[in-house]
Amino acid sequence: MSRRTLLSCALACAATAGLAVPAVTGAQMRPGQPTVLTPAARPVQQVATPWTALRGRLGARNRVMLFWESTLDDAVSTRYRDVETLDRRVHGNAAQVDGVVDGSSGPVGVAVAGAQAHLHQRSESFVEGEGPAHAALSADARSMQSVFMSELRQGGVRFIDRTLATRLAGQSLQGERPNLHAIETGALVGHADFLMEVTSSADGNAASGRRFHVSLRSIATGETLLDFDTPADAGEPAVRPYVATAGGFERGTAAPATQADTARVLANETGHRMADAMVRR
Repeated sequence: MSRRTLLSCALACAATAGLAVPAVTGAQMRPGQPTVLTPAARPVQQVATPWTALRGRLGARNRVMLFWESTLDDAVSTRYRDVETLDRRVHGNAAQVDGVVDGSSGPVGVAVAGAQAHLHQRSESFVEGEGPAHAALSADARSMQSVFMSELRQGGVRFIDRTLATRLAGQSLQGERPNLHAIETGALVGHADFLMEVTSSADGNAASGRRFHVSLRSIATGETLLDFDTPADAGEPAVRPYVATAGGFERGTAAPATQADTARVLANETGHRMADAMVRR
């Protein structure tokens, strides 16, 4: 084989080899620079959830009546009072007297009531009761409550509506002055296994600006199973992605926790403590 033929074969082999070069080399910006690597996938932050353990430990006794931003007061009977309203109206013709009367402060006009003036009086009596108070929740509070309940349902918790249970317990009672506190107690005993209260207060050190108090009581025994305070801080994500800035690529700023994040953390912590409490019982 001639030298010219060998050279032609070598060039053909080189061209074929060039077609088989991995695509990653095509990603280089210019010759002599390091290979551009594909970014590694961002690891997902794993949070240990208590739902499987809680579901198994609750069993059939899983009905919870939730008081969100409200507590069960210590009254055992409803106080009533009679309130009377009085409405008086005066009807008549008034005649304006021409002229003025001179006084120490100057001239003053004079008006006198006509002969047709009469008094109309109406009285009304009604009963006012001081029953259990229900907190009026804001839209934000309702949203947090919904997320909290949704998370705990994963652990087998069945939430009993306070208003509906109270109505059902009191539907057969008669009388003008029912004991509303006794009706609510009947609703608890007849429809729920546990009473849970979640309240909050302002806390400048917490990420959400609020600090939460959670308590759980057994309705059958009156035992307090949980009673704890927590800021329910979600914390920063494990890895923050890089973002392009004027000074190059820098770690991005972690987004602040939302109210939904806070509600999920609060539910997760409550679920862990509930699961532990069920074991101790």
